[in-house]
Amino acid sequence: MKFYNIAGVTVGYGCKYPETEKRSRPYLCTESGYADFTIKINYDDFDEALQEMPLMTHELLEYMRIGSCFYSALLDFGGLMLHASAVVLDGNAYCFSAHSGTGKSTHTTQWLEHFKDRNPYIINDDKPAIKLEEDGFKVYGTPFSGKHDISVNTAVPLKGIAFIERSNTNSIRRLEPREVFSLLLNQTVRPKDEGKLDKLCDLIDKLLTQVPVYLLRCNISHEAAQLAYDEMSGNNENS
Repeated sequence: MKFYNIAGVTVGYGCKYPETEKRSRPYLCTESGYADFTIKINYDDFDEALQEMPLMTHELLEYMRIGSCFYSALLDFGGLMLHASAVVLDGNAYCFSAHSGTGKSTHTTQWLEHFKDRNPYIINDDKPAIKLEEDGFKVYGTPFSGKHDISVNTAVPLKGIAFIERSNTNSIRRLEPREVFSLLLNQTVRPKDEGKLDKLCDLIDKLLTQVPVYLLRCNISHEAAQLAYDEMSGNNENS
């Protein structure tokens, strides 16, 4: 078992396959021997599980199960997973969430290109950790970052969240909290345990009081990236 610092907590787990270890390596602790929690995977049912998922591999299943266990435990430390691509610009993180295939990664790629002179980067391209700290909500990179393995081991203040819908024209509006709750629930892991579900709902309530959430209807363009930035950063004088 090795120890990793992920999203501000120390977690211990062992990797049977190289892919999980490779992705976890940037989060490896220099000191070992203590963990806030540990993850132990039961490999006995892997062959049976893979029969129902012909496109899955043993290696990928291990990676996914460790990630799922991590995010479930993170609720005990004030953190949740958001299915989103999180881009950092000027020291703030902006999360873009959508159903798979809608274009959240494509949109953040537009930020990388449009604002390239300001050194933007992706902190996590698929499953960033959003965690409540003493000074507000922060976005953390984690090893659990989707098929492209784009993540950075750092923490950045969360400036805003936008849910993306495809459109031929670009528009953005801030959502009311009552519009957002179910959207967030659909883009995170909803625990079966009642106690953890209560913690998730409480965390979402706190998130909605501190972080603005938007609906972004957009095409694939630099103009969409500029519009989103202007509104979400507060740079839009008319917002």
